[in-house]
Amino acid sequence: MVESINTAIRLMCKSHKQGRLGMASELGMTIDQFHNHLYQKCGSRFFTLKELESMEDLSGTSFFTEYVAERQGKFLVDKPVPGLVDNVDLYDIELKAAVAEGDFARAKIEAMADGVIDKKERMFLSDLFNAKLRHQIHGFMGFLALYGVGIADHAVDAFVINGRKGDAPSVQLEASGAPAF
Repeated sequence: MVESINTAIRLMCKSHKQGRLGMASELGMTIDQFHNHLYQKCGSRFFTLKELESMEDLSGTSFFTEYVAERQGKFLVDKPVPGLVDNVDLYDIELKAAVAEGDFARAKIEAMADGVIDKKERMFLSDLFNAKLRHQIHGFMGFLALYGVGIADHAVDAFVINGRKGDAPSVQLEASGAPAF
């Protein structure tokens, strides 16, 4: 989870093959100019959207995008492209989903061992739960892509919003015990 824009920038620089110096150079800045923009010193403005997008492209990461998604209470899922997914890819996606589910289950057992889930454990569990969901959604979309269904076809209407009250549909049980929507 990328909690701040400065964290996203730090992670992008760390992922760049030449670090912060290389990132600054490729943006056409000296390291001092880069730091002035980052920390808004010496009357410098913060980075522009174009510069942030360039940092993301140069680092080969999605940390800036993850920051923006987290800020809005959403998370990202990779969209498989029809025609580029085969059975081996789908198997790999499904294995990753199984591993994420196992990691989440293990962490839940460890967190409840002392009978209390503290803030650190809650954040860790939330991250693992989000990873589990990402892999499951990615797997479903990969399955559809394998059979030629693209996300742009509006065949998948999956809107998953993290941390928002009232987004889940309410389910009420009828007298028979069946859900009534």
